[in-house]
Amino acid sequence: MEEKEMKEASFEELLKASFESPARRVRPGERISGIVAKIGKDTIFVDLGGKSEGIADLQEFMDREGYLTVKPGDQVEMRVSSIKDGIHLTKGMKVQGADALDILREAKENLVPVEGKVSSITKGGLEVDFSGIRAFCPLSQIDLIFTEKPEVHLGARYSFRIMEIKEKGKNIIVSRRVLLEEEQEKRLKETLERLKPNLESEGKVTKLTNFGAFVDLGGIEGMVHISEISHGRINHPSEVLQTGQPVRVKVLKMEPDKEGKPKISLSIKALEPDSWEKGLGFDEGEIIRGKVSRLMDFGAFVEVAPGVDGLVHISEISYERISHPSRLLKEGDIVDVMVMGIDTEAHRISLSIKEAGVKKKIIEEEGPDQVRLEVGQVLKGIVEDAKPYGLFVRLPQFGAKVRGLLPNEELRTSEKGEVKKRFPRGREIQVEVVSIDDKGKIRLSQRAMEEREDREDYQKFMEKEDRSGKFGTLGDVFKGLKLKKE
Repeated sequence: MEEKEMKEASFEELLKASFESPARRVRPGERISGIVAKIGKDTIFVDLGGKSEGIADLQEFMDREGYLTVKPGDQVEMRVSSIKDGIHLTKGMKVQGADALDILREAKENLVPVEGKVSSITKGGLEVDFSGIRAFCPLSQIDLIFTEKPEVHLGARYSFRIMEIKEKGKNIIVSRRVLLEEEQEKRLKETLERLKPNLESEGKVTKLTNFGAFVDLGGIEGMVHISEISHGRINHPSEVLQTGQPVRVKVLKMEPDKEGKPKISLSIKALEPDSWEKGLGFDEGEIIRGKVSRLMDFGAFVEVAPGVDGLVHISEISYERISHPSRLLKEGDIVDVMVMGIDTEAHRISLSIKEAGVKKKIIEEEGPDQVRLEVGQVLKGIVEDAKPYGLFVRLPQFGAKVRGLLPNEELRTSEKGEVKKRFPRGREIQVEVVSIDDKGKIRLSQRAMEEREDREDYQKFMEKEDRSGKFGTLGDVFKGLKLKKE
């Protein structure tokens, strides 16, 4: 019961407020919108709000087949053609009959558009036909931008504003541009009312420059800086955009320029997932190809995915010591790099050019199937560090972080001595995997290789003597081995 009383009270308040609302004041030529309230035999009544109501000719809403295109409740937009004896509305006045000139004068007085047909090209402009009455439209007034080819407008029917009527109708000047500017101003106002930072909007590319793309948002343009077009680096907007292309943009910032006009910054890439969100497409230890994007004193940045750069530290460019990356690289170079580390939280990737070269060489020599680490394998490795007790040797064919220890006692006899001088960092050596413990620690050896080579040499010698029928003494055997080794 209480709810019903509240509804009745609200209705009474609204009804009272509607009677108290003043009638809407309008002027001829004003664009106005309203709701179709009633459809009569020859007239349509439009509710303009408050106590105001407009009337329009039924024929304004008939299609070519004679069917009505509106119904009660539809919203319509029209212009005020006259305020004598009520508010008279029109979509655009049509000139016809003996009163054609009077209609044009009324349209000029009330600033109401009149429909005409472009009939011919004249010096400095176009001739427009209004049911037998000729008018002149200067070339600068046919469109918002200067028309270099006036013939494109021949035969077109447009709405025009009557600017001047002189010499009893013999000299009539009209403009289409005035109406287009009014329409643009209206769209601009509506667009500005809805635009705000972080808003997503549809637009159309209107112009491409070296520094970005201009996008029409509906009567007003915003600018997408080249850095906001794509997650990947581009040299010019034309690489990914073209004039007239529809785009979806995000409003980044709105601020007045020096003249007080709105300056709107937009972004296209802000609405697209970046490579970190989509997935990089590679893992640590892989060799991938990228483009050198920047050179710094401490290294080179390489783009390895759209908008994603990895760092090749200067120490990872070459095994030779270099003073600056520019000694070996330049921006734009395509290089192979090994992914040494990926920090997904900090969005950082560490790369190595020199390790990529080593791994590619090893794969080429040993084959791509050499992927499983096993005891007894003879491999090529890279000296990573020298300690008092031995060498740490990296095995790049098994990943960026796989390394084993080559103890001093496992070095070849000929290699023992000043280990740091004999094995500088980055030297490629051959080693054998002699053990892998439960924790994954790898023990390497050269001595085991040397002993196996001696056994193989002895076996070959014995086979040779066996075939010739000569065995000789054990001393002869070792003498022969010694000479061969020397």
